[in-house]
Amino acid sequence: MTRRPGVQPSPAWAFPIPDVATFENGLTLWAYHLPGQFILSCNLVLELPLNAEPPGREGVATLTVRALDEGTGAHPGPRLSAALEDVGGQFAGMVGLSTTQCFLDLPSDSLDAGLALLAEMVTTPAFAEADVVRIKANRLAEIDQQESRGSFVASQALRHYLVADGLRAGRTIGGEARQVAALQPDDLAGFHAASYGPDQAILIVAGDLTGIDAVGAARHAFASWNPPVHHRLPEPVRPGTAGRHLIHRQAAVQADIRFGWYGIDQCDPRWPGLQVALAIMGGLFGSRLNTTLREERGYTYGVSMSARPFRTGGIIDFAASTRTATATDLIAEALDILHAQTPFTEQEVRDAVGYLTMSAPLGFGTAEAVAAQAANLAAARLDLDHVSVALADLARVTPTSAMDAYRSLIDPGEATIVVVADAGDLGDLGFG
Repeated sequence: MTRRPGVQPSPAWAFPIPDVATFENGLTLWAYHLPGQFILSCNLVLELPLNAEPPGREGVATLTVRALDEGTGAHPGPRLSAALEDVGGQFAGMVGLSTTQCFLDLPSDSLDAGLALLAEMVTTPAFAEADVVRIKANRLAEIDQQESRGSFVASQALRHYLVADGLRAGRTIGGEARQVAALQPDDLAGFHAASYGPDQAILIVAGDLTGIDAVGAARHAFASWNPPVHHRLPEPVRPGTAGRHLIHRQAAVQADIRFGWYGIDQCDPRWPGLQVALAIMGGLFGSRLNTTLREERGYTYGVSMSARPFRTGGIIDFAASTRTATATDLIAEALDILHAQTPFTEQEVRDAVGYLTMSAPLGFGTAEAVAAQAANLAAARLDLDHVSVALADLARVTPTSAMDAYRSLIDPGEATIVVVADAGDLGDLGFG
């Protein structure tokens, strides 16, 4: 008879700490040695916030980073794609509120050549007219696709209303169609020359670095990068005014619903308690909101509730989609549940803390995941040990501290509410 194997306790786990080196031009290297991870993930995090875009040129930051791998001075057009293929590299870029990030994944034995290509793309992009025209057309098509989805319209509108008027954080990250359509190659080249530089930038290299001189490779690739560019700080984000907003979508087959509150960032002492509270209320499949609105009422396939931090401040949101005919009932019941009149129980807190803490080792099991989280730390300017400290803080959350954090930040009566639906099919939402 075969004996069943025993289950051993989970070993202690902590997010890795990198080796750090800072170069003369202001660039800092974070090198994460992860044995057995032979595909390296390299993330370059530029201190280049969204509010660096010139007035009237919103979307230029997104088009610029998307054009970096279309050709350089030394490798124009398809030659750059061939060079990336030769080193087994894959490039991507993204723009956030606080930073611009460039990602390159490649085999560990190609680090020197790969970083040289990454530096080349970041420092000497060609911005050929044909490439810019194509990238702009892709972005305009993307805008059309996004605006055809009620879920996107609702989420974007919620952020617009939750932050103060006029702030870049309240508008679409990739720019809107009118401004994107007007952008020309000179706009991208000018933005790049004025904004891309190593000052305060962080290069993250994660993977198996056995026998690899990551410091030497980074220094060699980026040593000559020293343009007269100084980083800009992200604009302070301030809360908007709470309100209720109905956005009419002709012939929409469902209602997309968002509630939101202006929230906190990860440095706020209430952050661990808020994470646990949101998991209990709407972040887990067995949360209070899901149990009632999905399982008992059948209003929706599911709801979500999360906190999205900025570098300072943030957004707390609730999201659900439902049949238009049940939108009024869902809103009323959701707001009632969100009052959280029943205190959190010990079991609810244990379940939420267990999920948030015990899934971390699995979530950070690859070099790509470690590099992505390190990029988040760099973007938020958090300490290198922040992930491990945050997990320890979560483990100390109690029903009382979770409820205190929740009630200090979430007042259902003061929620900003956005409903995207066919207004003619809705009942009386009381929005006017």
